Amino acid sequence: MSSAGSIQAMITAMKNNARRRKTSDKSLAGIHAGELYNSDKSQTPNHTPEQIAAAKAAFKIKAIKENRKRRLVLIVTIIAAPLIGYVLFELMTYIIN
Repeated sequence: MSSAGSIQAMITAMKNNARRRKTSDKSLAGIHAGELYNSDKSQTPNHTPEQIAAAKAAFKIKAIKENRKRRLVLIVTIIAAPLIGYVLFELMTYIIN
């Protein structure tokens, strides 16, 4: 079993990383880093329900347009690929003969 050593090394690395995470959270550096992300100092704008509804509607319209474009590309690819293959096949048979 040649993979046993690599599996054991992977397990050991995962354990060491887990231990380091636990200790860094309790250390002073971990506390200061946590304060940076846990404090709500960011000024998030409050949107009105009308603004949220308008954004959702705009997103839905954009998603519909992207889906139409994807379908068109798929249909064109499905139609064009066999035609190009047929033309290339006929061209090669014409060149050989």
